Amino acid sequence: MRAFIAVAEESSVTKAADRLHISQPPLSRHIRQLEEELGVTLFVRHRHGVTLTDAGRRLLEKARVLTSAAADFYETANETARQHSSRIRLGIHWGLWEAVNQIRVVAAQRPRELTIEATDVFCSDQYNEQLRDGTLDVVIGRPPFDSTALDTVSIFQERLVAVLSDSHPLARRKSIRIEDIADETLLLWDRHLMPAVYDKALDAYRAAGITPKTTPTPGAGPHNHAGLMLVASGKGVYLCIGITSARPAGGVAVIPISDREAAVDVCIAWRKDDASPATLQFLECVWQVFPQERPVPLPASVAKLVNW
Repeated sequence: MRAFIAVAEESSVTKAADRLHISQPPLSRHIRQLEEELGVTLFVRHRHGVTLTDAGRRLLEKARVLTSAAADFYETANETARQHSSRIRLGIHWGLWEAVNQIRVVAAQRPRELTIEATDVFCSDQYNEQLRDGTLDVVIGRPPFDSTALDTVSIFQERLVAVLSDSHPLARRKSIRIEDIADETLLLWDRHLMPAVYDKALDAYRAAGITPKTTPTPGAGPHNHAGLMLVASGKGVYLCIGITSARPAGGVAVIPISDREAAVDVCIAWRKDDASPATLQFLECVWQVFPQERPVPLPASVAKLVNW
């Protein structure tokens, strides 16, 4: 059909072959085979090219309709295959491996095992865009999220931690309050890297009625080596997430902040229009690990998976 349409529109087998990126002999063979199968002469050959016969003209529009329908058929088939795929492309924000691993274990126990393709994501601008354009299916990360294009549910909260020099007087404490480090220099990084954590840190100081002495730090974020050098040298403290007190880095101590305000939401986010079986199956695994107990409005795709 495509060969017939190309020759008809170009009025030349040579030009049609160029258009279809094939050589002339196989194209001529396609046309002869089609004519033999239909029992109809489609073209009159002459030295300047070819001309459609009356029968060819009547069949040309039908051929165009059929090739368009075939293209739609294959596009629908490919989309259906994608929707029924067991693959989920997951973005994981800094320091959330333990939570993701719990979900992975549950997913692996299901009769229809999900293939989880994980990608590290580093800032909200990045993973919001990757969700919107379909590069990622799901992200487990921290706000902000694009509420116009994405459904988002908070699955748990994590405590901010203070990163202190291991020689600091508070280094052996199991937890501290903001007022305990009121006199320490607060090391800050570029806000766009982790806006939720950056804002929560300053909110915790405000809630405690404290205006911290701050200084910007070199490097890309709250866990860079240059910044840790400042902490280990007693030049200041970080408030951050993603470092557990059970596995502190050498030279520093990691102490949870007990103030109520010093907690950040960890969320799962996905496209509003995504109702693919793989995404819904992954969400079911998430709700099994992190049951949604609070009576908050949920997206329709989630509400039917959660028993209130």
